[in-house]
Formats: sequence, structure tokens, C-alpha cells
Amino acid sequence: MKLMLFEVRNQLLKNSYINDMTKISEDKFRVKAYEYPETADKSGAFITIRPVDVPNEAYHGSDKELSVEHLIQIDVEAVYPSVCKELQFNAKQEMRKLGFGQVRGQGLDEYFSETRRFVDSRRYRGNTKIYDTDY
Repeated sequence: MKLMLFEVRNQLLKNSYINDMTKISEDKFRVKAYEYPETADKSGAFITIRPVDVPNEAYHGSDKELSVEHLIQIDVEAVYPSVCKELQFNAKQEMRKLGFGQVRGQGLDEYFSETRRFVDSRRYRGNTKIYDTDY
């Protein structure tokens, strides 16, 4: 069984800009699934990958599920707006490689004075490849 959130995380970390901007140490990054812990390192930009809906059957054939649809939200937080936008741009490029497209009208682009961070949240929808249904 595979988890799409971890597939997305691994794909994001293949991107050199995302890797550099979220790296804490050689094998630790500020890229988390589900939520970003309160006690986690917030000294730099960080990314949270969240499921918005449960995986759903996308295509059928001969009474079998052939593909799975996923709806995932990627939240980017950074002190500088340019870093926030560049991270989200790179995330969008990596999501395309996984076959995901951005969902129109679903997102957030704001500055939060309480945390002194810019936030860019976007939702992506995509289907797995045919016969890739172990989610």
C-alpha cells in the first residue's frame, strides 16, 4: 500500500530549490504531511502537504478500479513573499510531473501578522496512472 502524500513529498524534495530552501540537515527537511508540528523547526520556509478528500475511484473497466483520484493541498509558509511564491511555483511544476493540476478558485494567498509569515496554499487534483491503485 502506498500513500500519495509521501509520493508527493518525495517528488517535491527532488526539486533542487525546494530541497535547498527546506533543508535542516542532510536528511531532515521542513516538508511535512498532514500538519506542521508546533515544536518543529520554523526558522526557514516550510511546506505542509494535506489531503483534502479521501482517494476516490477515477476510472473503471471490467468491474475493476483502474485509477485513483486524489485532491491534495500544499501549504507554503515563508518570511519573504518571493520565497513563498517561488516555492509554490516549484511545487506546481513537481505536481505536474505526478499528473496533478491546480484546482481553480481553491487556495489562499495572505500575510499573517500573528506569525509574521506569508502563506500560499493551493489545491491540486490528479489521477494515478492506469493500474496504479494501491492507495
